[in-house]
Amino acid sequence: MRTFRRVALALVLLLGIGLIVFPLADGLPKKTQGVDNVQDTFRDAMSKEGLKTSRDDLVTMQLMLKQLKTETLPQLAARNGQTPEQLQVLLGSVFPAVGKGLKDVDTIMPRFEHLVTVMEQQGPNFRTADEIPTADVPNTGVTYLFLVPGIILTVVGAAGLFFSFRPGRSVVPTIALATSVALGVVMVAGTLATDQLGKTKAAAEMFDAFRPTFTQEGYTQSRDDMNTLKAFADEMQTKAIPFLAAAAKQTPEQYTAGLSSQYQEVGKGLAQTPRILHRFDSMVNDIGTNVDSFHQADSIPSYDAKNSKVEQVPWYILIPGIALILVPGIALLPLGRGGASASGSSDAPANRAASAV
Repeated sequence: MRTFRRVALALVLLLGIGLIVFPLADGLPKKTQGVDNVQDTFRDAMSKEGLKTSRDDLVTMQLMLKQLKTETLPQLAARNGQTPEQLQVLLGSVFPAVGKGLKDVDTIMPRFEHLVTVMEQQGPNFRTADEIPTADVPNTGVTYLFLVPGIILTVVGAAGLFFSFRPGRSVVPTIALATSVALGVVMVAGTLATDQLGKTKAAAEMFDAFRPTFTQEGYTQSRDDMNTLKAFADEMQTKAIPFLAAAAKQTPEQYTAGLSSQYQEVGKGLAQTPRILHRFDSMVNDIGTNVDSFHQADSIPSYDAKNSKVEQVPWYILIPGIALILVPGIALLPLGRGGASASGSSDAPANRAASAV
């Protein structure tokens, strides 16, 4: 029985060392900081209100561009005795940013549509993952879920093992085993009670969905698209509309008011475009500044994203916790005490005989 207790205490010591070594060797502090960076940056955008605003803004831009290309430009061209293609070529020759924008929006807008759709789909997963380990504790706290139990187990395991080899009886090994069982219960119960399995599963799904976006290539494409839209909108507002207004012998304000009256989607879009593009531009910038942070977050527990998923992490606590409940728990059972009593009884006559001699 004493041998089994020593084995149990050795296991406690090894588990404690493992719980300390794993997060430090794996770089978990830096990786979880990457998670917090991404979560802190996109928390507002991924909220229900933020996602609704993104969808509304995208729809406003899409309707404006659709009406501009299918109604406004054709009718303006007809007034000047031109085809829509001729007017677009004319505008492009005088205003290259407008020409490029009109040419590229049909490929640019579907990419932003895809981005907003992925954000909407992953909103619930984002908000669930944002509560790892709890809603009130940042993700960097995950490191301490390993370190604190690891330090405790290392100390009690080493102390219990040391005193188990000292002559005479000591309560330290028993206390060390009981402490280990109690800590195992806390580790298992805490992991299940806070639904770490469900939260990390949500995080893994979110990482899979956003992985193409948070790459240097993905950011570069979004940045180029955004620059095209900004240049298009700026040249349209500051040069093209004044040019068309002058041709119609109106002020830019009068011309814009007339467009808004006749083409309501275009008018609404022109009014809101500066705010919308500023918001999407900030979002693209945030993607660019968080490419490395996302990569760090996506590398939990290792950089092999295909074979190593973040939902494995709770098992790195659950499995040691279960082992602590079972092995030290069995070592605490009164197995073998009967044998010790029997041994004591058989030795008693010999001791009395020795005393009589």
